[in-house]
Amino acid sequence: MSTAILEERPARRPADSLTIDETLAFLAEPREVAICGHVNPDGDSLGSALALAALLQAKGHRVTKLLARGEAAPKLYDFLADYDFIPATAYEGTPDLFVAVDLPNRERFGDAASVFDRSGDTLVIDHHPDYDGFGHHYLGDITASATGLIIWRLIAASGVPITRAMAEYCYVALVTDTGRFSFQNTTAEAHAAASEMMLAGVEPAVICTRIYDSKSLAALQLDERLISRIAFASDGRVVYSWVTEADFRELGVLRDETDGLPNILRSIEGSEVAILLREESGRIRVNLRAKGSCDVGEFARRFDGGGHKAAAGFTLNVTLDEAKTLVLEEANRLIC
Repeated sequence: MSTAILEERPARRPADSLTIDETLAFLAEPREVAICGHVNPDGDSLGSALALAALLQAKGHRVTKLLARGEAAPKLYDFLADYDFIPATAYEGTPDLFVAVDLPNRERFGDAASVFDRSGDTLVIDHHPDYDGFGHHYLGDITASATGLIIWRLIAASGVPITRAMAEYCYVALVTDTGRFSFQNTTAEAHAAASEMMLAGVEPAVICTRIYDSKSLAALQLDERLISRIAFASDGRVVYSWVTEADFRELGVLRDETDGLPNILRSIEGSEVAILLREESGRIRVNLRAKGSCDVGEFARRFDGGGHKAAAGFTLNVTLDEAKTLVLEEANRLIC
């Protein structure tokens, strides 16, 4: 499979980042490896972990895929092959190497922090702009549309035969982090890489149907509640809504069926910033989406969260009403 299009577009990476070739050299010797993404894993976090695991296993490494928090990976992506993550709390090994994917800082490590700390060596592979240097080694590109795109570069340069599963993992990472190629982080390389993945066997319609068009009736009823609560601020440029723990209990909706809720708000005409507030175990999870020039990644970092210009999030240990006040005050400052 040709990778000429990707090779013509060299990555713009931070000065402290390894190159693709340096990273492959670092990973040449088979080792005991643990791979983990961030808490509340999304398609990029999970797809990147799966793709890297497949590459390392093909090169002779022994790999365990960990969850930063929780007992089971999101059901939304369980159609992917080898979807066998285990909770970090259940992992008692001491890996030779711990690889953190799609994770720029320790704060989003959750239960995996203890595994990271006892590992012999550590590597971070990430595309966020706020990497804080917590790993021994780092492969990063803040212009990459997804961490899965960086993993795809590793796979393409490795000499390992590219499987359909590898391509599907990276495609899931790419399509979810670009909002089906609609967010501001969508680049020419993202489309070129998607084409390469299709040549390796990816069927975009099948994957998008599984992720975006296979909702339960209960999830659609949750959409209805979200829409019924929509409110605006800043002359309509900020749109927000919320869902409560009571909604989840009454409707029987699973947490991993809510990934698309922020994009419902983002789609409203005239909005520039969309805010979803979601009650979770006595805390408020805030998901942000943006259109145009607004940077919700910077918004989230002001609350010790993270993300990208077009999609970001953070968690607040306050009530729902208190969260609305805090978040709307910041949103008003952001778009002024």
